[in-house]
Amino acid sequence: MPEENLPDSPEPVSWPNPSSAAGPPHRGGPTERTGAGSPPQAPQRPEQFPPDGETEYERSVIRIPFHLKGAAPGANRKVDVMVFDAYMRLIRLPPVTNGLGFRQFEFTIADWELTHTFSPGLNANVTFTLSDTVQPRSICIASHRERDYPALIVYSAIYDVYLGTTRIVEKQPGVAYATPVWEIPPRNVTVAFEKPFESDQFSFSAGTCEAMRSISREEFEAGVAVARAARGQS
Repeated sequence: MPEENLPDSPEPVSWPNPSSAAGPPHRGGPTERTGAGSPPQAPQRPEQFPPDGETEYERSVIRIPFHLKGAAPGANRKVDVMVFDAYMRLIRLPPVTNGLGFRQFEFTIADWELTHTFSPGLNANVTFTLSDTVQPRSICIASHRERDYPALIVYSAIYDVYLGTTRIVEKQPGVAYATPVWEIPPRNVTVAFEKPFESDQFSFSAGTCEAMRSISREEFEAGVAVARAARGQS
């Protein structure tokens, strides 16, 4: 579509209250029937955090509104709502009971790649990647002393942003959280994050992450390769 025909996005962008955050928790996965005429039965959700530490590979969809300042010549849009494919590898520790009597576990985001998006307003591919620095610990903590779920999960990361092959953001800290969490990895819940940044070209802050699911190591590595290729990296 020619740039001059692109519709203006509403400004400012206001995220709707996601149904996954406002309504009762969806159990996740396909429903099953127990017999003719029987109502759908949701799979039973876990009662406790995973007992052992392990490496997880996850994929999700992230939406971020970019408020454009240095739009490409001829562009008539002021906001790009960018939709990324996100690939994450995290290292999760075994759960423990903290000093207040709540169960929790900590984890570190070891890899995080946002790819598969092109900004018409900036006329460039935009990718996110973790910074080459020590990453902070993230945490998931039970909301009640007597049980693991529901829980609150908080993601912490330090990241870089690229326009094409040029790094325009370096070592930017950001946090994200989701509640209520009913399983690990979190499914059927919206993750809200604040990753604020402002330059002479654009600014962004609040975004959402949804459709989180476990993937294989092979699918994760394929997604990472796409992001690195967009940056001209091997």
